[in-house]
Amino acid sequence: MSQASFSEDRIFVASWGVFIGIMTLILTGVIAAPLFEFWGAGWFADFLYRAYHLSCHQLPSRSWFICGAKLGVCVRCLATYVFFIPVGAALFIRSARERLIRSSFLKFVLPISLAFLSPLVIDGLLQLITTWESTNLLRFATGALAGAGTALLFGYLFLKFIERVDASLP
Repeated sequence: MSQASFSEDRIFVASWGVFIGIMTLILTGVIAAPLFEFWGAGWFADFLYRAYHLSCHQLPSRSWFICGAKLGVCVRCLATYVFFIPVGAALFIRSARERLIRSSFLKFVLPISLAFLSPLVIDGLLQLITTWESTNLLRFATGALAGAGTALLFGYLFLKFIERVDASLP
């Protein structure tokens, strides 16, 4: 293992580890919000719901419930967070990172990411412009694909960024 490769691995693992940790913390808050409400800590549950409302509509009809209270985000956002973590964590495996970094952005990464994001876009647009109303199971599936595609895209861009930073260092 070369010194440059070791340095690049350390930078990636540390940075990406922090990012995956933050995503895990966000997911924990999504699940904790209804639990705090159930346990009588409504002030903290309200804080979490308000924080998640910045990025999610939180419609009760599009949410799952725990202990009689809805999760902090809708089903689609939940699936996006849930699937972002294992796909992102897979990039801790050196062989997966090396294979991804050797891949062509325009021939592999971007088409795969767009293919994974397209069901979410199609379902969302159909609900917006027609009377179509998808089920929570379909929302979970489209969110899961979107989370996986986004993790792949962010992981690739992050690896390329670290590769350039590492190359510019003396």
